[in-house]
Amino acid sequence: MNRVATAASYALVLVLAIELAVWGAFLVGLRVFGYGLPVAALVAGVGNVSLGIAGARVLRSRLGAVLPGLIWFVIALTLGTKKTEGDVIVQGGFRGVAFLVVGSVAAAAVVGVTSALSRSAALGATPGAPAGR
Repeated sequence: MNRVATAASYALVLVLAIELAVWGAFLVGLRVFGYGLPVAALVAGVGNVSLGIAGARVLRSRLGAVLPGLIWFVIALTLGTKKTEGDVIVQGGFRGVAFLVVGSVAAAAVVGVTSALSRSAALGATPGAPAGR
């Protein structure tokens, strides 16, 4: 991949991770028919897994898997921090904590899986094949 395509891929991963974090943060307070649903946690989990796998595949590196989760985590924590004016977007209740935990665990899981797959590929193993043969 040439430098322009690589830079554009990193920029795309960066923008999508920021959008995912901001969108999920604003979904934390979502209420459907008066009931608070943990939709933000679902968005964070599915989004981080999808974006991490896509980033690793497109960029062909572990950094492609790490970068979206790291950016998401920084933005989500920033939006969950109380500002001097008293504003906070990600509330500290169950839905806010679930959003942060599920998104973080999903991002970490993608990093772990892609690291294991890249290690096995570097050793010449076929993913899913029994070890030791």
